[in-house]
Amino acid sequence: MEPINLFLRAIDQTGRIVAGVKPDQLGLPTPCAEWDVRALLNHTIGAAQMFSDAAQGKPFEGARFATDLVGDDPAAAYDQAAGQLRGAVGKPGVLDQMWTMPFGTVPGAIAVAIATVEAEQHGWDVAKATAQLVDFDPELAEAALANARMMPPDQARRAGVFGPEVSCSADAAVHDRLAAFLGRQL
Repeated sequence: MEPINLFLRAIDQTGRIVAGVKPDQLGLPTPCAEWDVRALLNHTIGAAQMFSDAAQGKPFEGARFATDLVGDDPAAAYDQAAGQLRGAVGKPGVLDQMWTMPFGTVPGAIAVAIATVEAEQHGWDVAKATAQLVDFDPELAEAALANARMMPPDQARRAGVFGPEVSCSADAAVHDRLAAFLGRQL
């Protein structure tokens, strides 16, 4: 499947999950030990903005992650960031240009693969934290797992990114295997 379309499917799937978050759930714990639901949504919205900027050739702006991006309507905030992201990645040649990420500059094709993992996993995180029953796209989860396995361990397994792999049944749903690979407790 074409990487941009796959990425946009991940963005849309996560958007449906974010839309299911209720205001009284924002303080709930998440599979990301240091974040409650609000902080996780803030990170997820900030990541969508970051990937949008990167696709447009803009420099990385880490300060956005220290501000409240969620506001009073997480779904609207996410939809706005996702809409800008769709426009940015819809331009010709976006996979061939260099994107500036927090860890350095990489080709767009690599950045989109990382972004797909990010969107897929944080959608799972929000769904688990808010007890949403989600019909995860298995093709998307398979692609995200393949992308995650290609990430350099020294970048993916460091504090603040993803944790050490945890055990998971080989016959578990692929989105759960991705979560376990990225260090989430099931």
